[in-house]
Amino acid sequence: MEFAYMEVKVIEFRKKLGKRIAELRKRKNLEQAELAAILNGKDKQFINRYEKQGANPTAYILVQIAEALDVTVDELLDF
Repeated sequence: MEFAYMEVKVIEFRKKLGKRIAELRKRKNLEQAELAAILNGKDKQFINRYEKQGANPTAYILVQIAEALDVTVDELLDF
């Protein structure tokens, strides 16, 4: 029972993070491809996986995304 609860929490977190990344990206008037290019030449699908598919970023990727969006990691995770 506890495992299922944790799984739901992980899914909710990933959805909220994806929405937050999209919100901050749009606030900076960046397309997915533009943000991806800032992140060491990644492709649009890289950002799409986080925003739409709920991919689980590493701590390093979170730092890179925050820097690219000119926010702190705390601000990125403020949802």
